[in-house]
Amino acid sequence: MRWLMIGPFLVVVALLATLAVASVDILSAVRAYVGGESLWSKGQKDAVFYLNRYIDTHDPVDYLRFQNALAVPLGDRRARLALGQDPPDIDTARLGFLAGGNHPDDVEGMIDLFLRFRRVSFMADAITIWAAADDRLADLNLLALQVHEHIRAGDSGSPELQVLLAGLPELNTRLTELEELFSATLGQASRTARRLVLIITLVLAAGLTAGGLSLTAYMLRQQAEVEHALRESNERWALAAEAAGMGLFEWDLHSGHASVDARAAALYGLHGPVSGVELSALTRDMVHPEDAARFRAAVSQLIAHPAPATQRYRLLLPGGVVRHIEAIANVSRNSDNVGVRMVGVLRDVSDQIRAAELQLEKEAAERAYRAKGEFLSRVSHELRTPLNAVLGFAQLVQTDPVDVPTPAQKQRMGHVLDAGRHLLSLINDILDLSSLDESAAPLPVVPVALAPALQQSLSHVETLARTQQVALEVVLPERALCVLANARRLEQVFTNLLSNAIKYNRVGGEVAVLCECVDDEVRVTVRDTGPGLRPDQVERLFQPFNRVGAEFSKVQGSGLGLVITQQLIKHMGGSLQVLSTVGVGTRMVVRLRAAPLLDQVAVAT
Repeated sequence: MRWLMIGPFLVVVALLATLAVASVDILSAVRAYVGGESLWSKGQKDAVFYLNRYIDTHDPVDYLRFQNALAVPLGDRRARLALGQDPPDIDTARLGFLAGGNHPDDVEGMIDLFLRFRRVSFMADAITIWAAADDRLADLNLLALQVHEHIRAGDSGSPELQVLLAGLPELNTRLTELEELFSATLGQASRTARRLVLIITLVLAAGLTAGGLSLTAYMLRQQAEVEHALRESNERWALAAEAAGMGLFEWDLHSGHASVDARAAALYGLHGPVSGVELSALTRDMVHPEDAARFRAAVSQLIAHPAPATQRYRLLLPGGVVRHIEAIANVSRNSDNVGVRMVGVLRDVSDQIRAAELQLEKEAAERAYRAKGEFLSRVSHELRTPLNAVLGFAQLVQTDPVDVPTPAQKQRMGHVLDAGRHLLSLINDILDLSSLDESAAPLPVVPVALAPALQQSLSHVETLARTQQVALEVVLPERALCVLANARRLEQVFTNLLSNAIKYNRVGGEVAVLCECVDDEVRVTVRDTGPGLRPDQVERLFQPFNRVGAEFSKVQGSGLGLVITQQLIKHMGGSLQVLSTVGVGTRMVVRLRAAPLLDQVAVAT
């Protein structure tokens, strides 16, 4: 009789216990999928962020960060594909979920939920949405690869690249929609599962007393609330710690044993979390020898005088890798005012340290550059005076009416004059460049008529064009144009560009000048039919004294003309663009701000 009374109760309790375990496992797995979706979404958003930044900066580090961020959702994709096989590849799925940032304790439950419920409507719908999101993720990866190839090839604005970039916002929006739909589907599944569990529990518990039923329901509700609050708390902490790159540590001062979480362990090059390790061993083996004594002294000071303290030190990892760590810690004391436990956070500040070092190096380089400019300017000034004297005396000797030089002597003096004039031109270019470098302020600009400035520059190079057998063609717009510029410097810009286009052209070639007004901008294009430049040569075109291979040709030059031209245009508020094709020629595009016509300015005045 006793067992007849207790037996059903035990059966019900056993069923309730089994159901509770199964329901907790299912809800925990669903929670893990929701958490995994959050990591998936963060990885995708970070990937799009770094891809956009890479498009702006062209910094390979940003492309690497894009790939690292995308590795999280790609890990989940590998897990889904492995579980969808027949038979499922459990090992590959496990590695995929771990690569997706999921906690190792959640992985088995996630695999079990997928395999057991993949044909149930809520899970099947979620998997379908997941697969669609993975397809868009593959599109994102392919788009990023194509953009990377364009940027690596030096492309900064081709139509093909613009088409690729135009598709990125739509792709990101579609991924966001799929993420929200996936999260909503799992949320509905969680609520449905919870309702089913509650209904079955009530049916099985019908034979129990009202008090037991009430107590059980109360305990379940309390447990759900605690789990929900704990989950939310853990998610907030995990997100904050992940964003800040912080890890936790705890050190028992009596036993000397320390425990570190996974993030803190990773900073030390360990696979964490790690517990029961001797802190002295970590200090002895990992802290940089140059910082070890200071580190131990800081720890002793903190134990002796407990107060929140911050300490920076270096870790020497295997392979000679040095990592800068910042520790923020405090010591807890017992009732006898004796320190018993130290807790704190660790974070990697290597990037901050390197950024500070790079800033110092940059400032040193700028000081060296200014010193070099001052040196060149002073030397150039000192050289110009005796050089003018040499040129003057050489001209006097060449044209002396009394002691008339012989033809051979005139030829030799001609060589002296040519070399002197070339050296004087180089000195003047150096002084010009030095003055532009020293002046951070823009040049004073006024409305300048474009056509007269071009005509004046053309008159300077007509003789050179005839000598080089290069045809000149100027296409002026139907209406007069004015630009905001410095008149003398604008003429110098056009003269330099036309002179270069003629000198580095082929015999029988042509130089064309095209002027056009686009919105509030005037564009002047100087096109030649020379040999053209490779992309790597274009990148080095504006380096002082770098003639990009022309130093071995018969064309004289200092390698400063284009540098000065670019600086002049920049100081006038404009820009210079170089477009070149090997075997076809080069186009120099000058962009300046448009200005009102001179007669309109006079009327307004």
